[in-house]
Amino acid sequence: MKHFTEIENFTFLAYVLGHELEGTTPRPIRTATDLQVPDEEFQNFVNTAKTANVTDEELADSVLDAGINWEHFVASTDNLLLPDHPLKISDVLMQEKIDSLDIITEAFVREINLRSIEKQTGTKAKKGRD
Repeated sequence: MKHFTEIENFTFLAYVLGHELEGTTPRPIRTATDLQVPDEEFQNFVNTAKTANVTDEELADSVLDAGINWEHFVASTDNLLLPDHPLKISDVLMQEKIDSLDIITEAFVREINLRSIEKQTGTKAKKGRD
């Protein structure tokens, strides 16, 4: 249950920040540029995101969508947890989906954080993991 709550809080805080930025000019998702995920279906989504231009609110909505799916997959596979690795499940394909949603959500949250820094400072933030 702990992970479920952490995912929910992480996702919702980013969603709120993204909406508070109020940016209406569509911009690229810079943190998706080099993003690779283990699941093919979600990699197709990432490939689309690499060329997309989205407003702050659209990005926030995407964070919420990815986070809700991540949270759902984690909650629905609780019975498959490996005793020696509490963050991994026995279904390898489902684990790839969970890991992919984790990576996507974190990348989108980083982009929201970059946009927030830029709004506060008036300068372009670096893309790296800060």
